[in-house]
Amino acid sequence: MKTSPSLGIALGGGGARGAAHIGVLQEMSLAGIEFDIISGVSSGSVIAAMYAYSKDPFWIEKKMRKLWDNEKYNNSVNIFFNNNSESLFAKLKIKIIEYAVALLSLHKDSIISKRQLKNSLKTLVPFNAFNDLKIPLKVVVTDLENGKDIVYESGDIIDALVQSCSIPGVIAPTYIGKKIITDGGVGMPIPIPILKKECDFIIAVDIGLYEYKELDSLNAKSITKRANIITSNRLKGLLSQQADYVIRPDTLGKNWSEFKYCDELFNQGKIAVKKNIDELKKKIHEKKQRLLVS
Repeated sequence: MKTSPSLGIALGGGGARGAAHIGVLQEMSLAGIEFDIISGVSSGSVIAAMYAYSKDPFWIEKKMRKLWDNEKYNNSVNIFFNNNSESLFAKLKIKIIEYAVALLSLHKDSIISKRQLKNSLKTLVPFNAFNDLKIPLKVVVTDLENGKDIVYESGDIIDALVQSCSIPGVIAPTYIGKKIITDGGVGMPIPIPILKKECDFIIAVDIGLYEYKELDSLNAKSITKRANIITSNRLKGLLSQQADYVIRPDTLGKNWSEFKYCDELFNQGKIAVKKNIDELKKKIHEKKQRLLVS
């Protein structure tokens, strides 16, 4: 007779917004909730791997802060994707960068090298294989050639994380035979379905961008970006219906590349769990009771 539900948690993708996952896991830990299995996609896969290895979200925070505070790393991202200044010089710089990116996109498959991503991951993940983990981990990637999801749960963990974090058009995909492997968030932005057969109770953490800022310019770039966000949110909504409980931290309308807001996003993860912890514990208890009588 089973006396308690096996708990799984699925961490969605979102770049810098992944900082919220750490706050979520810390508050869960303080509430005495531990997980039997974890899945992740994109930035969520990195946090998931670190949790599966340590089961210590406070250790994860310490490791991640070294990256958040790395000015060189943040600037390398911000120079391409973030500049909110209204100065004439800033606007001119944006136009120059956009022109350079447009030229690169015609001749290259990415803007940021995969080697840079791999080096960053190695500073965060002091282990190499899925066998090094304390609990099972599932990392999702997408094959752009056929549109199918691929799930990694054994082998080289760094390669799996690199592939899952390879944002299309930003970081180079991985070519394996005829496969063109990229960010798992393309097809499964919250990796809930792959946990359905593995556990009795699934918690999903959705760090999507749900605060729609007013479009300041109606150009092809802004319209395409907004359309992609809406499509992604609809898919997340459908996936979330498969979870037993969904936590949605307030991601403050921040884009995936706004790493300077990691502290605020981290705190929003903690706030989201504090608001929901009593209801979550009640639902887990109810599932436990149903298992006892079944």
